[in-house]
Amino acid sequence: MPQRIGKLPLRLTPPKPRSEQIYFIGATNVPLDALDPALIRPGRMGRHIWFRTPTKEDRVDIFDLYLRKVEHEPDLDTERRRDELARIAIGYSPAMIEQVCSMALTYAHSDGRMQFGWTDIVEAMTTIESGTAVRVEYVPAETRATAIHEAGHAVASHVYMKGVLSTRLSIRKRGYSLGHHQAIETEERFSHWRSEAFAKLIWTLGAMAAERVFYGENTDGVGGDVQSATAAAAWMVGACGMAPEPVDLRGKVPANKVAEREEEIMERFNKIGAQILNRSSSGSFMQGDPVAAVLADPGKRRAAAQIVGQAYLTAQCLVEANRDKLEAIADELVMRREIYGDEVVELLDRQRLRKPTIDLTDPTIWPKL
Repeated sequence: MPQRIGKLPLRLTPPKPRSEQIYFIGATNVPLDALDPALIRPGRMGRHIWFRTPTKEDRVDIFDLYLRKVEHEPDLDTERRRDELARIAIGYSPAMIEQVCSMALTYAHSDGRMQFGWTDIVEAMTTIESGTAVRVEYVPAETRATAIHEAGHAVASHVYMKGVLSTRLSIRKRGYSLGHHQAIETEERFSHWRSEAFAKLIWTLGAMAAERVFYGENTDGVGGDVQSATAAAAWMVGACGMAPEPVDLRGKVPANKVAEREEEIMERFNKIGAQILNRSSSGSFMQGDPVAAVLADPGKRRAAAQIVGQAYLTAQCLVEANRDKLEAIADELVMRREIYGDEVVELLDRQRLRKPTIDLTDPTIWPKL
C-alpha cells in the first residue's frame, strides 16, 4: 500500500503510549563486569544501584532489631556486648545476622535452655563463617602444636597489623582446618599501604615461624599459609609495583663493604623466600593470572621471594623475642579451645608483646630452612 496518494497520507495515526509504567528490576551478587554487556548496556538495564554491607553502626541497629525478637540473656543487651558483636560481625548482611540469632536460639533449646547467651551466638557466627565444629579430640602433642601455630598468627597480627583487632582464636577442627585465627580491621578500608600489606605477610607466616622456633620444623598445616603468602607477595610485585624493603647497612659495616653486604643479605632473603614460595602455578598476565606470571618471570619471582624472606625473618625474630609469651597464649588456648572477641584482645594485651629490633648483620638471627 502506498504511503500517500497526492497529499493524503494513508498511514494510520500511531497509537498513544499506554498509561501503564513497567519497570524491569534485577539483582545480582556478582560484579557487574561479570554479566553479559548486552544485559546492562543503556536501553536495557542501564541504571545500576550498589548496596553495600552494613557498617558497624548499622550492625548495632540490626542486632537490636533481631535480638528483640528472640529470647536471650540480659548480658547481650549491654552496650559493651552490642559493640563487640557489631565489631566481630564485619561483612555480615542483615540476613546473616538474623540467621546468627536464630541459630544461637536453636543451640540454647537443644541444651534445654529458653534463652541463648554470648557463647551460643559466637558459636553460631563461627559455624556460619568456618563450618560446623567436628567433634574430634586431637592427641595432646597435636593439640599443643596447633595452639602454637595459631598463637604465632595471633602474636604477629597483634604486633604488626595496625588498625586490626583479633576476633577469634581457635583449635577446634572445622572443615579441613585444625584451628584458625581471625583478625579484622576496626574500620572498613578500600586501599592499603605497602607497610600494611607487608604486615599481613608477617601475620601469614607467623605460624610457620612459631612452629620452627618451637619444634625445629613445620607441619603440613602451613600449606594454606604458604599459598596465601605466595599470592600476596606476587600481587605486591606484579600488580602493585611494591618492591622488597631496601637494606641499609651504613654505619654498621665498613663503608667499602656496604654494597657487598647489602647484596649478600638480599640474596639470603631470596633463598629463604624461594624455599617458601609455592611455585606450582604457571602462566602469564595475558592469561589473567598475575600470580603465575610473577612466578614465571625470574626478576619478579626474585623480588617476591625477597619480600617473603623479609617477612619470614621478621616473624621468626618476633617469635624468638616473645617465646615465653607466645607459649602462655598457647597454654590458654589449649585449656579453652576457642576464644572470641574482646577476650582474645585482652589475652594478647596482657602479654605485653615486644617488637624486636632486627640487626641484619647478626648471624644468629638468620633461619636455617
